[in-house]
Amino acid sequence: MKIGIDMGHNAPPDTGASGIKQEDVLTKEVGVRLINKLESAGHTVIDCTPTSATSVNHSLQQRVDKANAANVSIFVSIHFNAFNGNAYGTEIFAISNAAKGIATPVLNEIVKLGFFNRGVKERRFFVLRKTNMPAILVECCFCDSSRDMNLYNADKMADAITTGLIGQSPTTTTLTLTVTEETVLKPSTEQSSDLPSESLVKISPGDYPILDWSFEEGHYWIEWIDSSKGNRKEHFIFAGHSKIN
Repeated sequence: MKIGIDMGHNAPPDTGASGIKQEDVLTKEVGVRLINKLESAGHTVIDCTPTSATSVNHSLQQRVDKANAANVSIFVSIHFNAFNGNAYGTEIFAISNAAKGIATPVLNEIVKLGFFNRGVKERRFFVLRKTNMPAILVECCFCDSSRDMNLYNADKMADAITTGLIGQSPTTTTLTLTVTEETVLKPSTEQSSDLPSESLVKISPGDYPILDWSFEEGHYWIEWIDSSKGNRKEHFIFAGHSKIN
């Protein structure tokens, strides 16, 4: 199947909602992972996100044009909501019956992550009206809601959308942090000597399972589970003393 993925906003001046986190940052986090998972499952994916735009309308038109030119089978636009800091949950917008049939299983999978079900709704957004194929607009959750942001995990969100779209879970890849020499896990990329000693966690050479990672200022940001307490934790580790496998 050929699927068009639109990472909402991400084309200044079209940057989206602001909250605890910025919408265009979140849509890219989910969108990149979603594309990788769909391609790994054997599907053709067209990234419909523009790289630049002269206006919000120009940004929207480019997304539609890419989807229509590629004649994708399904168009999926990824977004995050914002309202008053108190609203929360997931909702998906669709116009046609075919699109609503696609939206429902996607919503069901996201709700399994713990998000409140706000339903499949009909609203004639530009990217839903102007695309030639069944199209859905996924409001993953609220970026100004502490409740939703505490639940949110980019990889799990992408997994849920993938499963909802293609009816199967993507292949899970085991991530491993290999520590090459004794070092510390830190709360930021600052020098260890500039951080409180109680905030540092000594770690010995070896292989450690992790949930997610990214690279920032010469460090790996890692997300992992503290097996002794069952807590999800986040730390930075100097890349010169480690690698991700």
